[in-house]
Amino acid sequence: MPPRLSEILSSIGTEANAATFEQFLHELGGSLERLADLTRNADRSVDVTDFDANELKGAFRDSIEDVGQEVIIAWPADHVAARTAYRDALERIDDLWYPSMDDLVVIDTREEMGRIIILDHEERLFSASLAT
Repeated sequence: MPPRLSEILSSIGTEANAATFEQFLHELGGSLERLADLTRNADRSVDVTDFDANELKGAFRDSIEDVGQEVIIAWPADHVAARTAYRDALERIDDLWYPSMDDLVVIDTREEMGRIIILDHEERLFSASLAT
């Protein structure tokens, strides 16, 4: 989890809470183990090792279009999640994810079968349908 996460989340108008983490688990079907399956069966896999913040934002937008929607952002290893505007998460992506340290998951629940982006600590971005 990034240092000063509470401050960062507050600056984008949100906070982490247990209810949002429970909703995050619900979207995954009740278990964090599903993340491994979603990674293996991803529609898209991108090595973001050499990406700057703008390239990383582009990779996110290629996976989930930014239409002003709210998303769940989560740090599964820390059992922390928050709801925020996708646009705000993208704007602060370099504060919300630390390469080689964090796994950050973004879930867009707009559609009946939502989309998920997994940005892992090995600097890989995976995108998949939650219906997978």
